[in-house]
Amino acid sequence: MTESLPPGHSHPDASLTRDHSAQSISKRIFVDAQKYFHGARASHWIDTGCTICLFRSLVQTCEIPSWNGCSSTDGNLMAVQGALHDQTDDLGELVRDARDRARLSQRVVAERSGISLRTLREIENGRVRTPRRHSIQRLAEVLQDPRLLDQAAAKSLLDEAAYGEDDRLMLRVLGQLSAVRGQSVLNAGTPMQQSLLGLMALHANESVSQAEIVDVLWGEAPPNSFNQLVHTYVSRLRALLAKHSDPNSDASAIVRRNAGYELRIGTDQLDLLRFRELAKEAEHARVSGDLTLEVRLLTDLLRLWSGPVLHGSSPRLQQHPLAMDANQQQITAALRLAELAVAYGHYEKAINQLQPLVRHHPLHEGLHAQLMVALAGASQQVEALDLFSKLDRTLRIDFGIDPGPELRAAQLSVLRGVSRAADDKAVQAAPPRAEAERPYGLPPDTPDLVGRSEHHQVLQHLTQSGSPGGLFGPSPVASIYGPPGVGKSVLAVRVANSCRLRYVHGVLYADLRSDTQADSHVAYTVLHRFLRALGMAEAEIPRGLTERISAYRSLLAERRVLVVVDNVVREEQLQPLLPSGFTSALLFTSWAPLSTIPGARHFPLSLFTAEQSVRLLTRIVGKERVLAERQMAEEIAELCGHLPLAIRIVGQRLVTRPHWPLSRMVQRLSDEQGRLSELSHGELDVRARLDTHLVPLASASRRALLALVRACGGSFTLRAAAASLGCSLVAAEDVAETLVDHQLLEGPDSAGRYAFPVLTRLHARERFA
Repeated sequence: MTESLPPGHSHPDASLTRDHSAQSISKRIFVDAQKYFHGARASHWIDTGCTICLFRSLVQTCEIPSWNGCSSTDGNLMAVQGALHDQTDDLGELVRDARDRARLSQRVVAERSGISLRTLREIENGRVRTPRRHSIQRLAEVLQDPRLLDQAAAKSLLDEAAYGEDDRLMLRVLGQLSAVRGQSVLNAGTPMQQSLLGLMALHANESVSQAEIVDVLWGEAPPNSFNQLVHTYVSRLRALLAKHSDPNSDASAIVRRNAGYELRIGTDQLDLLRFRELAKEAEHARVSGDLTLEVRLLTDLLRLWSGPVLHGSSPRLQQHPLAMDANQQQITAALRLAELAVAYGHYEKAINQLQPLVRHHPLHEGLHAQLMVALAGASQQVEALDLFSKLDRTLRIDFGIDPGPELRAAQLSVLRGVSRAADDKAVQAAPPRAEAERPYGLPPDTPDLVGRSEHHQVLQHLTQSGSPGGLFGPSPVASIYGPPGVGKSVLAVRVANSCRLRYVHGVLYADLRSDTQADSHVAYTVLHRFLRALGMAEAEIPRGLTERISAYRSLLAERRVLVVVDNVVREEQLQPLLPSGFTSALLFTSWAPLSTIPGARHFPLSLFTAEQSVRLLTRIVGKERVLAERQMAEEIAELCGHLPLAIRIVGQRLVTRPHWPLSRMVQRLSDEQGRLSELSHGELDVRARLDTHLVPLASASRRALLALVRACGGSFTLRAAAASLGCSLVAAEDVAETLVDHQLLEGPDSAGRYAFPVLTRLHARERFA
């Protein structure tokens, strides 16, 4: 029997029955949206968001009668939900069919999509009635099946009903990347688009250069259309963020900054920023001795985590220096909280904090050692010893090394029934022992370091060299080289800190800048320090250089240690310090690439861009002063020749003189005769740094340098150089290239012109006048 339609409604099908009323109309809407979506996809101008909008529009404009006392809007949603339930009846079959077409196992699909294997099996068996939209979205992306993408598009209508106008967008990167509003997980787009969002979130409120974006998204083989693709991804992300941002704000969440893009977001909208804020507060509480507040803050900041940073994203993004830094900070915080918990007998709290981290970092000996102590305190000695046995077996079989001293100490502690954490005074006064008991001689990191794409490249080489884990190839060797004051040492320290998760047996550090002894004696002295740091007793250290080299390499062959050698001048200084085996690595800095070091990969470090220069100055003197005199800040950067050391010196001088406007410093730097004298503050001195750079320069090259500075000014062609030096073009080119090798010249550029760095020209004119 037919049912009459409400007054004012008509339908071409007069025989519409109750069974085909709301449910049938909603199904038709779904089918119409699907057809439109398929047609639009072929045109390559519409994405999932357009389908959602179309779907919502069809539902809202469709005249579905009210029933059971529900409003028309509620009826629409109920009808759509009913249609979706019918659609999900076939979801399991659809996923199985797509997986068979792709010839992928359930385990592979689960790993690539980031959902659990159990959930995937439940979906395929039809036992999940209402799968989450982002789960369907991930499956669609892995299996490349448009039918699954349609499912995600349709379900987003219901998902978006789970947030209100007052709910703010929240980005999460401490775990899997997600964009959340209220109870709804939003569609962040394709994997590449999500990777870009994750990268900008790591650099929140800082510009990300185009070069770094291309490197993270595509590595060494970007497509020819990468510029257009990046622009497309940014446009889509900008639209997504604009849709879910404050309607009263006209500011864009993603802005163009020089040659890159910046994600502008508040601390309350990005979990990584909130984590960093809480970590600083926890450190202040520790220093002030307020353990109660410290425990509360550590607990709060660790609750923000659901897994490693950007878990499930591309390896290049997961291994980004900023991601690895955050992971290390989480481990440090968890170890500190666990030690405090154990000290006061709260063993279960320590176990709950450490067990997830041990699963994500199965080779971190510090985490295992602290978890063993907590398990022993909770009367789970068997579980603690089993934990040790598993890691011991992995280290011996897979890596060919013995457990470190801390893990051994934890094992003995459990065997003797003695908890190392009984001394709560030591716990309160010291950082986690996981970091204190292995050699770690690096100088302090620089908190206001401006990000460079070279950081990611060097770190990737040191952690991914050779076969997986770098275990079946020679020890990786990385070289950072560039002109004096460009920031080689600062970058090396930051890279070494970022490697702490891999080189679990510590970092050895030596600075050769002030060593004027013979090369063999330099190596002899450094090896003595290294052997002591590696645990060798004074009486056991060999007297001969050859024997010391042999002992040093034997110890490194059994461990995972990063050796950092700063300010190397000659290859002879470095050769004795090269590690052997497959598990350790070497990172060194020099003013020029040392081409005779076997297997070394060289990473040049150039001067800052204008944007990087202003960013460093802003971090040192504060945003307010730079915003008030932005043009003066850019002028300071130009007068400093975009040399990081010079900009740092100017910034520190301005900090000590808060009453000085930036224009005052511009006035002082504008005098070329006195500029180098202005670029000195405490132990930092541009003139002194440039002086040491001229030491290895031959006298003939010094004379040529002075002649070119006097005759050619800031830049010159080879023809002008030949005229100034009174030699042939070939001889002039040899001289110019020698100066380029010594980082005293830049170029040649596309027009064939060589150029002096600004401060190098002033220094050469002053020294050789």
